[in-house]
Amino acid sequence: MHEEKVRLVDSQIQQLMEMVKEREIEQVYFVACGGSLATLQPGKYTLQRETDKVFAESYNAAEFVADPPVRLNEKTLVVLNSQSGGTAETVAAARLAAERGALTTAFTTAPGSAIEKTVEQIIYYYDNPADPFPAVLTIFPEVVKLTWALLDTLKGTSCLGEVNEAMLRLQGTMDKACEQYLDAARKFAAEYRHEDLIYTITAGLNSCVGYVMTNCLVMESLWKHSSPIHAGEFFHGACEAVDNTTTVLVLMGMGKTRSLEERVVKFLLRKTKKLIVLDANALDMSEYPAYLWEIASTLVLNRLCALYIDEMSYVMGHPVSSRRYMGVEKY
Repeated sequence: MHEEKVRLVDSQIQQLMEMVKEREIEQVYFVACGGSLATLQPGKYTLQRETDKVFAESYNAAEFVADPPVRLNEKTLVVLNSQSGGTAETVAAARLAAERGALTTAFTTAPGSAIEKTVEQIIYYYDNPADPFPAVLTIFPEVVKLTWALLDTLKGTSCLGEVNEAMLRLQGTMDKACEQYLDAARKFAAEYRHEDLIYTITAGLNSCVGYVMTNCLVMESLWKHSSPIHAGEFFHGACEAVDNTTTVLVLMGMGKTRSLEERVVKFLLRKTKKLIVLDANALDMSEYPAYLWEIASTLVLNRLCALYIDEMSYVMGHPVSSRRYMGVEKY
């Protein structure tokens, strides 16, 4: 069953690559809202740093429609993401992109949805908390697979097979990490359950995880205050808000921006007793090729953030599915 879905996703990505080959793509825009946009960020980040064949950028879907980039044209690939398939802003962005002649594709969990009917090509991912799918079929790994498919197509390289194999191993790595960090996650939940504010500080690829942690997990799911802070920006104003009562989560990655995160940790160790650090260097990445360590470890850190929030939701008696406004009120 899962193998069939993996083959389907791979075939959908390959179908998109054939469409890309037929167009002289000069720019790739990643467009969505909220967590759906954050999960596309590894695509933008990687393309910006691995190829000069295209210009890559990301946009909030509502802003994309209200103030579209001037280079939105027939030489543009627009990659969208709507888990429900019906996010109004994202569907509108897809419609605008199509009107401007762009090649459009979208990730979604909803076959037959509005987004699927709007774009030229669709890529399914899977999200069912009652019957979880392996990590390879969830959004972050699928974005990674799409990104390397694009790189192979644009640069003439042949990394996708190795990347696909790596994403198949991701579930085992996540399970091992969750087992390793379960006690720490439960300690975090017990110690910080009453905190009203939790900052997250990240840099580089980790920034997408910091956004998900802040907006989707701490704020949306736990109803606590939070703000994502870029590690490089922290010392340019935000640090003044920190004292011994401030709770801060810092993610430390394996990439070139790790030094920014390390600098923040060294400072915060002297300024607050409420510092939580998740360090990718503590993860076992030995099964992955070195060029994937950074991005694979970022995906594992994202899973650990979810573990920490799940444990806090248990001790708070506050299910992560709780909502006051989203899907409850019209706005």
